[in-house]
Order: sequence, then structure tokens, then C-alpha cells
Amino acid sequence: MATETSPMHAGQAVVEALVKENVKKVFCVPGSHVLPLYDGLRKAPSIQLVTCKMEPNVTLMADAYGRLTGEPGICLLTAGPGVANSVAGLAQAYGAASPVIHLTGAVPLKASREAFHGVDNPEFTVELCRHVTKWSVRVRRIEDIPSIMAEAFRVCRSGRPGPVHIEFPRLSDYAPYILQAEPVSFAAYQTAPVEVIEPSSEDVDQFARRLLGAKAPVICAGKGVMRKNAMKEVAEISEMLSIPVVYPQDSMGVIPDDHPFAAGHFIGTRSDPRFQYVMEKADLLLSVGLRASTAETEFLREVAPEESILVGFDDSEDENYSRKDEIVADPKLFLGALLERLKGEARPVNEEVKGEIARIRSEFRETVSAYLDGGRDETPVHPGFIVETVAGMIDLDAVVVSDVGNCQMWGRFYLPITNPESFLQSGVWNAMSFCLPTAIVAKLEYPDRQVVGISGDGAFLMTIGDFVTACEYGANVVFVIFNDGAFSQMIGQQEKLYGEAYGCEFQSPNFAEIANACGGFGIRVEKPDGLAPALEKAFSSDTPSIVDVSTTYRPLPPN
Repeated sequence: MATETSPMHAGQAVVEALVKENVKKVFCVPGSHVLPLYDGLRKAPSIQLVTCKMEPNVTLMADAYGRLTGEPGICLLTAGPGVANSVAGLAQAYGAASPVIHLTGAVPLKASREAFHGVDNPEFTVELCRHVTKWSVRVRRIEDIPSIMAEAFRVCRSGRPGPVHIEFPRLSDYAPYILQAEPVSFAAYQTAPVEVIEPSSEDVDQFARRLLGAKAPVICAGKGVMRKNAMKEVAEISEMLSIPVVYPQDSMGVIPDDHPFAAGHFIGTRSDPRFQYVMEKADLLLSVGLRASTAETEFLREVAPEESILVGFDDSEDENYSRKDEIVADPKLFLGALLERLKGEARPVNEEVKGEIARIRSEFRETVSAYLDGGRDETPVHPGFIVETVAGMIDLDAVVVSDVGNCQMWGRFYLPITNPESFLQSGVWNAMSFCLPTAIVAKLEYPDRQVVGISGDGAFLMTIGDFVTACEYGANVVFVIFNDGAFSQMIGQQEKLYGEAYGCEFQSPNFAEIANACGGFGIRVEKPDGLAPALEKAFSSDTPSIVDVSTTYRPLPPN
């Protein structure tokens, strides 16, 4: 086996690392600062380029890929504006614990002021990304590329996964080279081992004994359980000991909603009534896959029993883990060890708790269904009726991607949660523009499953340039647009706070016509009786589709 490569330029060295790390896709927008990387990718047929049309969508797609596959989502952008335009996606990936490697160009190491794609400080972009990544680095020597790439893959996969940023300075403002014109021979690329935090047997044993000794324990399963694919272990422990499972709103899907001990999501303003019931009775809370000192764990602290255990989803135990019974461990390893320790400890099913959870769930579903009585015939179409209709027409394994806004709020009431992809949401970063890029990636990864995107018109307009990308790559998503010519969630908040709204209305286009112009399928819905037939046509279409529904703001159902 060769111990040294043939001489190569920087772009080739980066692509060599991507190939050795078994990268399958790169999400990108070209720019002159990264053309050497494109030249390397041209000679790497095992890697598919997904060329986007809007720079913010590049990192959003990489985030989606990281969430859905567990492997790093790779994105490639030019210097300066390319970096700045994509920072929101990095922040989203950081909050979602999604592995992403953000490759960008950069101005020369000793760039002048007002360099091409630069500002006065040549370090501006690497410093900017430092705040929203696990690691942000500027390559300063071509010889360091293999070791930096290996470290990037190690960091983004280890502990709590997350994004890293690597930028490659151009030799000069308009040079066709990164760092230097002369190629270099490198040692054969070596992958770096991923670090996984194993739980101690003492902690597992102690927590198991306390679970067994509690009369009304509750498990809170955070997104770490999803990222580490430990949903099966949570369900098994729940069934073994009749323990209710609650979860943050960004972890909906961590357990199927019809599981007998699924006790719903929580959020500061609007928690599931099942969550309220089990937390009022709880005498022990075991949280797995959350982090200490986050808004989620601080909220839980207010409603949790005195006896509370946190198995944190982090890279290490730092100053945030200062309270008793707070540790850090890989969620899957911890839950697997806990399950092994609990073998033979199964309890009879707690029919009282199981029955009450089922009663509350049924009663709540009846309440939200009844809320639409008299509203299903409204024109413009009631937003709740839109989601209810979608929910009644999708397959059990459908992937539904929601943007931020009213569609997301209504989705939490009416969409069935049967699998981890039933209701994909932005998460704690909660930035508008999530739906379209994420749905495209979901369809590329799950071509045989229905993928539905629900979005408000304002959010969809933020990313609409890549609808043509969906058409180009055959990502046949059905997008349902809540078209009311307004940022209507903001209207509701303004009216509640100030009595009237201001500055939230705009002229929204006919999205159906845009879909048709891009080579997709578009259909406009003005009245409620046209919604189901329009959805049927969209689902049977062999192209990306937009169902453009005329709607208006409506208050949410009572909780």
C-alpha cells in the first residue's frame, strides 16, 4: 500500500479526504474561491454534487442530511458572502446536534483591506463561524489539509455531533490556487477514531435501582436519543417498567404517539396534556439525550420532581453539569446498558397509568377535531383543516417537514407521529426557511416514501429558488403552501400583545404558477372542497408539486 500520494493541489487533497471518508453527497454553490475543490470533485465520480441556487439552503441541506443519515452533511461555499449567507444553517445544525462539515473558500492569509470577498479583518469568517460550530479553523499550510480534514470528521461525529467549519485561503485575490501554486505529496490519509463517552457501570446500576424503587418514574427522551438511534431502547424500557415517556417538541417521533406510554411533548407555552398528567404524578425523572443548562432542562426543572437524573448529551462534563445526578454519556450506550441491567425486572403493566394516558390522548384528539366543526367549510381555507386533510391522506411512514410558523403549530395538533421522520422541525434555532431544503434531502434519501412539506408563504419565499433544484434532481416532494399574504403568526402575536398588527402583510405570488414554470406540478386551492382532490393530483404527480392553498390566520385550539 502506498505511503505517500502523488503531488497534488489543495483542492485534490480535500477531495481525497472526502473519498476516504466515504462521502456520498456534497451540497454546494460554486464560487471562484473554491473552484480548485470543484476540479478535485470533477475527478471523484463516487461523490454526487447537489448544486443549490441559494447559498443559505446549502447548509440547511447539509443539516438535513446529517440528521437523516447520521453521517456528516458536507457543504461547499465560496468565501465571504458564501460563508455569511450560510451561517444560519450552521447555527441550526449546532442546535440540532447534526454532523456537518462546512467547507468554504477564504481570502488570502495576508489579504489587504477590501480584498475580493473580504472585509478589513481576514479572520472575520473563521471567527464568525466559531460561535456556531464545534470547531472553526483556517488552513494555513497546504501540508496540514489531511490532518485538519481527519480532525474535522472526528470532531463533528464525536460526543454530541455538530458542525465544523474549515476555510481554505486563496493564494491571492484572483489566483486559481488555494494556498500555493506548487502541488505537494502527502502521507496516505488516515481517518481519526470517533470519541464515544461510555457510562460507568456504577452510574448505570445506581440509576437502575432508583428507577425500580420509584413508584411513578418518567423518562424524558431528547434529541440525543434520536441522533444516536436509541428509540428502540427507550420503548423497551418504557414497556418493561410501565414508564411514561415525554420529550421536547424538537424530539417528536422519538416514540410513536400511539405507544401506550407515550406521554407527549413539552414546550414552555403549550405542552401536551399527557405531559402535564404524568409530571404531576412523577416521583423520579430520568432525562436522556438532553443537555444541562438549556432552556429545555431549565423548564423541566420547574415541573420535575425533586429526584431528577440527567444523562447529558454532550462532549464532556463541564461547569454546566454541576448538580447532583448529572452525568454525560452516549445515549445509546447508556440506554443499552440500562436495558441489560434491568433484564428480569419487568413489572406487570400499569393499567391505571396506561388507561389514563389513552383517555387523555383520545379526549384531546376529540377536542381538536371538534374545534374545526363549522370551520371546515370556511373560505379562505382554515389552516387547521389543511393539516387535518393532509394527515388523513398520507401513508403511515410518510415524512412530513414543517417550516416555522402557523403550519408548524397546527401540525403539532393534527399530524400522526408514527416514526422519527413523521414531523421534522427546525428545532431550537427555529429559523424560517427549513421546509424546502430539508424536504428535498428527505426525498433524495427516502425515494420510496411520501415526503410532504408544509410551509407558510413567507417562509417558502425565503428558499423558493431551490424549488427548481427539486425539479432538477427529481425530488418529488408535495409542498403544501399556506398562502395568506402575511407573516400571520406575527399578526397573532401582535394582536395579542398590542391589540392590532402592523408590518406583516405582503403580496404573495401564485405558487402554483411558479411550480409549473419550473417544470413541476402546481395547483391552486381557493375553497375547502378543492383541497383533497388537489392533494390527490399532487401525490400522483411524477414531479415536485406545490399545492397553493388560500388561507388566513386562525387562533390555535385550546390546550
